[in-house]
Amino acid sequence: MIAEVLQMLGPWTWWVLGIILAAVEVVAPGAFFLWFAMAAILVGVIALAVDLGWQVEILLFIVFAVIAAFLGRRFYGTTEDTSTAGTLNDRLRRQVGRPAVLETAIANGTGHIRLDDTLWRVEGPDLPAGTPVTIVSVDNGRLRVAAR
Repeated sequence: MIAEVLQMLGPWTWWVLGIILAAVEVVAPGAFFLWFAMAAILVGVIALAVDLGWQVEILLFIVFAVIAAFLGRRFYGTTEDTSTAGTLNDRLRRQVGRPAVLETAIANGTGHIRLDDTLWRVEGPDLPAGTPVTIVSVDNGRLRVAAR
């Protein structure tokens, strides 16, 4: 029955399957059905140019899908952001590198900065209020700053 349907529809079957798989990728994104859709459309293009049996078309689809999935995962799936991976649950360490302005002067080594809606106690060289600083490290639960 499947063979009869494939022969009746011809190469357009693969185009329809490719569009359906692309629609599934849009509804449930994960960059996986995309590769199957590309393989199906490629088989459809080849089937339009060359008269193939349905067994060869299915075999080509499987081969193209595996190749597309491996190539896709190699080039598309390797963009993992590791910049905050180690500091995800460490609120203090996530602040390192951020610029800020001193809210209160650093006197005797301590002062305050405001980041977003939080006032943070900081350590660093004595500087007047309003000085632009950069958070350089975290020591004993306190942010260390340096003038920019």
